[in-house]
Amino acid sequence: MLARIASKFSRLFKRHFGKKATPHEIGMSFVDMIVKSRADKPETRSVLSSLSEKDRERVQFETMLLQGFMIEYVTAELFRNRPEKQGILAAYRGALDSLAEKDPVWRALDGELKKRVLLYTEAVIAPSIDAMLTRIGDAFADACGHAGDRKISTLGILEFEIQYVATCKLCCDYVGAFA
Repeated sequence: MLARIASKFSRLFKRHFGKKATPHEIGMSFVDMIVKSRADKPETRSVLSSLSEKDRERVQFETMLLQGFMIEYVTAELFRNRPEKQGILAAYRGALDSLAEKDPVWRALDGELKKRVLLYTEAVIAPSIDAMLTRIGDAFADACGHAGDRKISTLGILEFEIQYVATCKLCCDYVGAFA
């Protein structure tokens, strides 16, 4: 009982007196998530180590693109009818556009990301969660140049789930940022 009261008081205190993140800080946090998504994760390390260097690079790049899609997808889902949605997405896109203007690597990533948003959006529109995950995995494997490869498809499903949870957590942390 005391623990619940303490956590509610802590949230109330942070909401009213804590430092609020600016839209730019939120956008840069999302861009940072894209960069971090490339790192090996314990859940995927063994599969990545079994791939050739070229394939590993393609999978890691595609993971960054999947994370970019996840930011837009999760934000749109979590904040469907709330004013925070546009602020968060505008901050993210503004930060990404700013980097793309200055750096050709980010410009290339931004160009590819626009293609992947369409690809993954088609995949998430499915009648069931199983069908959605299968479509996501297949789209991921196709984008990595390994159409029909179950190992890469499963890796795509794992990455989708990992990135989904991480993005949901970050979005929930920023819910009060625009309140």
